[in-house]
Amino acid sequence: MTVQPIDNEVLHLDVRPVLAAGEEPFGLIMQSADRIPPGGTLELTAPFEPVPLYAVMRRRGFARSGLARDDAGWVVSFRETGIVPSTTVGQVVERHPATAAVFGAHGLDLCCGGGKTLEFAARAHGVDLDQLLQELQAAAEPHD
Repeated sequence: MTVQPIDNEVLHLDVRPVLAAGEEPFGLIMQSADRIPPGGTLELTAPFEPVPLYAVMRRRGFARSGLARDDAGWVVSFRETGIVPSTTVGQVVERHPATAAVFGAHGLDLCCGGGKTLEFAARAHGVDLDQLLQELQAAAEPHD
């Protein structure tokens, strides 16, 4: 296993040696994710595309912001957005103004001062929470 320190808000984690040893890297990945500062990135290297991890990381407030494959395996970048089910609508829009369009598309607004959580708002409006998180996190991504 290779864990490189956070450099420019990126933590590099290579789980190929862990998997090659027959061990499960999930706990290590979650511990590494806990170390990521707001707006920082966890760059994960694995021998396969870690598709099951995408929903777990989304629920923890990470957007999948990059995917690359080379001869050594897959490199996936997860950027911390702070957009989790317990975040309020107002907090999301304040931190990521571009998400307002996503809320609008789903008929959600800042009523009640935006004080309702994403989980509450999604349930109240019949919106799939995972889909909403994915759309909000994508909108929160910086676009060059």
